[in-house]
Amino acid sequence: MLYSRKILENIQKWFFEKEIIILNGPRQVGKTSLLKLIRKKLLGQSVSEENIFYLNLEEINILSDLNDNPENLLKYITDNDNKNYFFIDEIQYLDNPSNFLKHLFDKYSDRIKIIATGSSSLELKAQLQDSLVGRKVSFLIRPLCFEEFLEFKESNYTKYLHQEDIPLNIKEEFNKGLEEYLIFGGMPAVVLQEDYELKGKMLREYVGTYINKDVRSIGKIDNISQFNATLKILSSQIGNLLSVSELSNTVDIPRRETEDYIEILEHTFVLDKINSYHNNVRKQIKKMPKVYFFDIGIRNAILNNFLPIESRQDKGSLFENFVFLELKNDKGNEIFFYRTISKSEIDFIVIKTETIQAIEVKYRKLKKSIDSRVLRGLDIKNKKKEMFVINRNLIDFADGVRYIDYRNISNL
Repeated sequence: MLYSRKILENIQKWFFEKEIIILNGPRQVGKTSLLKLIRKKLLGQSVSEENIFYLNLEEINILSDLNDNPENLLKYITDNDNKNYFFIDEIQYLDNPSNFLKHLFDKYSDRIKIIATGSSSLELKAQLQDSLVGRKVSFLIRPLCFEEFLEFKESNYTKYLHQEDIPLNIKEEFNKGLEEYLIFGGMPAVVLQEDYELKGKMLREYVGTYINKDVRSIGKIDNISQFNATLKILSSQIGNLLSVSELSNTVDIPRRETEDYIEILEHTFVLDKINSYHNNVRKQIKKMPKVYFFDIGIRNAILNNFLPIESRQDKGSLFENFVFLELKNDKGNEIFFYRTISKSEIDFIVIKTETIQAIEVKYRKLKKSIDSRVLRGLDIKNKKKEMFVINRNLIDFADGVRYIDYRNISNL
């Protein structure tokens, strides 16, 4: 069964534009399933089956054929009177995906539309960014957000997700879903697996194959033990300030090598790095960043920790990573954090067109408003400031601060 994804609404706006559509993202986040959903949408919009082609470049014969000559793609076409749609899965396997796409776009964009998927190595080919400017539109496909997680699990309560006043039993069902998400994350195949033991096994397998093999291969990393040690320390530090010097000293490798590891993990979508907010952009970049993982389940698998949420010392950090992913998944927001000289901290600063949102994250179930001086003290120039506290229970408005629970992050 195919389950829809929220990002599909944005992708389908480009179905009938000439630009190449590229779906980026790590393995197993559902890029191939999205191609099937796109095909279904196209068929529903009067595109004929004979004008849609699916090519998987993991098949050697197809890969060899397209590497020989990009124009070999045209031999699949049987109807020259209508536009033809080519779904090319795992395009990074081509010897030169940039030249391949550029050639076909420049010569045949009136006849063909290319929708391609690519895993992390595609993004590491810098020429793709340069030669395809103005010729492509890219979408980063992430693991499931919480709403998609509920839909994949065919929850009977999804329709209540964004309602404020809901029965206690329904709220408890959402809380159970959140606890599962904080342990096992949002990788589609893992979400669909009901057995918790098998979920853990699947996640450990993913770490062993994608991160410990593919990512190391892409980054040409020779020192496996030091890379793995760096990865584990980063996993244990989500939501905390990242000192590259301290990390280098702990793993006993040069600072430049540590920076390379972090950059590789960013380019392969394993983690996101966010900087401290400051009105001065230079100061913003210089301060220590924070890191969050692209999937909480993968992060837990790296540490081999699938303990129940209430037994964990890191539940606050997991919840903060969850909030970050919900904010990021929503509209690709530009996200920072804020830290004062006195070390008071605002977890997230979200930059909108006309407003800046200052967001505190509290894992505990709040029963009443809390001291929010750090939120009110944030000095914002040229934009309106909105203040939020995201928690697991309280919905309220006090002293200019709006309290929302985790179910309504996408409504910010």
